[in-house]
Amino acid sequence: MDSDTEVLPRTDDDLNSAIAAAAPKRWWNRTTLALLGLVLAVGGFLGGVQAQERWGSSSSSSSSFPRNAGMPSGGAGFGGQRPDAAASGTSGTVKLIDGTTLYVETDAGETITVRTNDTTAVKLSETTTLDRLVSGQQVTVVGEADTEGVVTATTVTAG
Repeated sequence: MDSDTEVLPRTDDDLNSAIAAAAPKRWWNRTTLALLGLVLAVGGFLGGVQAQERWGSSSSSSSSFPRNAGMPSGGAGFGGQRPDAAASGTSGTVKLIDGTTLYVETDAGETITVRTNDTTAVKLSETTTLDRLVSGQQVTVVGEADTEGVVTATTVTAG
């Protein structure tokens, strides 16, 4: 037996290393998956905040309503707030409608007198008139308060 080829012994460790080196590599591991989950959770939260700001409604009391958000005058509102502010808003329940005057009770129990006129927009699902509102209905009022705290409404939105 004449052999020019020398056979070298091979161990299982060498074979396993060779197979592992030839296998395709995964792009992910536990840390990558955890980071991806965190990014998705933060993105979902921020998306929800944006959706609420754009399309959400609030039935909160007037104390938590951002009355002067974005107002250059720096302040507005009812009940002790500055009456020289441009426009402000509040939410509450219709207590009484007397002609063109609307009385709204906030969740804090404060009754706001709201004066309307021919240019006041009163909205349900669509623009309507003040006589379509009923006592007990939730409304949001936007308007200017005078020195006595009586609001001249530019918009009354029900719901």
